[in-house]
Amino acid sequence: MFGVELVDDRIGAGVDAHYAVVAVRDGRVSEAAVSAPAMIVPDVSEVRTTVDESGVSVSWRRPPEAVRVEVLRGAGAPPHGKGTGVVSVEHHGSGFRDTSVRADQEYFYRVRAVYLTSQGWTRGSQGLLIRAVPGPRAEPVRDLRVDPGEGGRVASWTPPKRGRVRLYAGRSATAATSGAPVEGEPVQGSDGRHRLPLSLPAGVSHVVAMTEDGERRVAGSPVRVVVAPPVTGLRAERFDTVVRLGWSWPEHTSSALVTWAAETDGEPAGWERRTRVRYDAEGGFETPMGSGPLVVTVRTTIHSGAEEALSVPTTVRLPGRVVLDYRVEPVGLLRRERLVHLSTDVPCRMPRIAVVFTPGEVQPHARTGRDRVLSVLPARDLAAGERVSVRVRPPWDAAPGWLTCFPLGPGGDVRLRQPSVRELRL
Repeated sequence: MFGVELVDDRIGAGVDAHYAVVAVRDGRVSEAAVSAPAMIVPDVSEVRTTVDESGVSVSWRRPPEAVRVEVLRGAGAPPHGKGTGVVSVEHHGSGFRDTSVRADQEYFYRVRAVYLTSQGWTRGSQGLLIRAVPGPRAEPVRDLRVDPGEGGRVASWTPPKRGRVRLYAGRSATAATSGAPVEGEPVQGSDGRHRLPLSLPAGVSHVVAMTEDGERRVAGSPVRVVVAPPVTGLRAERFDTVVRLGWSWPEHTSSALVTWAAETDGEPAGWERRTRVRYDAEGGFETPMGSGPLVVTVRTTIHSGAEEALSVPTTVRLPGRVVLDYRVEPVGLLRRERLVHLSTDVPCRMPRIAVVFTPGEVQPHARTGRDRVLSVLPARDLAAGERVSVRVRPPWDAAPGWLTCFPLGPGGDVRLRQPSVRELRL
């Protein structure tokens, strides 16, 4: 043949092959160049390994052309030749069981097929390297739980006596274990349980705890988790003791749970469920929540069978708004003077209050240039239910007119609620 190389696909395994190459030109043949003997030496196949607390078992299928199989063992590193720590392992031709090992020690076994050349020499295959760490069977996690947390879900479990636990999550139990493990290191709580935060997508997920101990891996029972998507764009507006909320609903959610608590102590003050149908019909959410500082949270809900899943909370904070009520009572001779009473239902800091007379037929809702200040109450702390009173004399020569109260200076968190028009009209 012509060329500079030859591929011989007819040579069998374990057979010496000798090749000679000559050059031919114009009928003349050069001296032959002879190669060294070549032999195809396949490794053993169908290798199976079993590791337990008392030993390592390995089986294989030997190539029919091989005259024998050699097995070398190295402790802590692959065996090379007859170095330190390398021992020959006895076997029965198609496998062995090595019981001269120690638990939790790493071992490497090199299994080579040996062939006999036409010269009577032996030639070995490259060899297959097998790693094994004998020890007790890994214990599965039997009490995995996935509970709601502050920023999502938190998985917790009792750690087994041996091995490392990794969590896997997916749309199904099969998909979970075929993916990458959940990132992060678990933290052990005072109850001895390990905890790891999870970031799961909306919908149904399965979480699996896998115990890994050397070469052994065992999965616990999967936990099915339903995650509701949170609302977005939460906004709040206060109208005295009434709070109005608005938010954007995520897809596939039809109801929400609204809760509110006092910001000072965090104690729950109230809750209410709201369907998306009612929310859309009323153009938002509105309910009385009190006048103090509030923390309001909204969670969407999803029903899956008998379960109800709550999303992570979306939170908004509202400053307190104190309402000061005032009344105007006619007193004195001919009932020409007025006694003004101010009170509140909750403790607050009352700002300076001006009692003002404004002439005219139209009731004023803000200070005007025609006002006449009849009295100023100094700022002070008021207890719940406490009342402050002041007696004033309106100028009757300027009737008709109005007697009203206005805050002076800082006090944006306090609103004065007027009595009936009949009391204010002079």
